[in-house]
Amino acid sequence: MNPTRFRDLVSGVLIVGVVTSAALIAVGFGASLAVGWDGSLRGLPVTVAAPTDFSAVGSALLELRPIALAQAGLLVLLATPVLRVLTSVVAFALEGDHLYAAITLAVLAILLVSLFGLR
Repeated sequence: MNPTRFRDLVSGVLIVGVVTSAALIAVGFGASLAVGWDGSLRGLPVTVAAPTDFSAVGSALLELRPIALAQAGLLVLLATPVLRVLTSVVAFALEGDHLYAAITLAVLAILLVSLFGLR
């Protein structure tokens, strides 16, 4: 893989992640204007959800709740740099550049520990 293709691949991951995140957040905000943060675009009853509680994002997305759309956008935004580093690890490994693959793998480990922590 040449440097131009590598750069295009990594930038593509970043662009897709940021655009997807922005779209989800924008749709969530727009939907909240129609039904409120705790409402549902499917007409389901209002539920009270803390904006910092991400445990029910999956089920709330199925109910088309605006808060869940915005939360999903934030999760995609958090996952974007992780996917970028993971893409770099794979690309370096496919090139046979084991030193850079190992360094990038260490960066990935640091990112994951900083996100999920060791409690």
